[in-house]
Amino acid sequence: MATYVNKGETVTVTATENIAYGDVVAFATRIGVALENIPIGDSGTVGIAGVYEIQAKTADKVAVGDAVYWNKTNKEITTTSDGNTPAGIAVSDKAAAIAGIVEVKIG
Repeated sequence: MATYVNKGETVTVTATENIAYGDVVAFATRIGVALENIPIGDSGTVGIAGVYEIQAKTADKVAVGDAVYWNKTNKEITTTSDGNTPAGIAVSDKAAAIAGIVEVKIG
């Protein structure tokens, strides 16, 4: 038997480092986006569903529907899966060799 708890659009996390509103938060198998400033050691809300504009790797070409990943070191979306955290799917295009953002459906 299952009991309804909530819509599942957010989670509460305890920060292991200072997290600013809008920062991407990497989990083991997906990402979320901080919905508030969360000082180290405090708990705060992270969105785990929806579409967010996120900085993308300049070299990467991204097309709508592509699987995209979060590179925690460079703090950017990439199409490279190796060593990166699954972020979701792209819902906007970005040409290669152009700095910019991509809209990502997370969750």
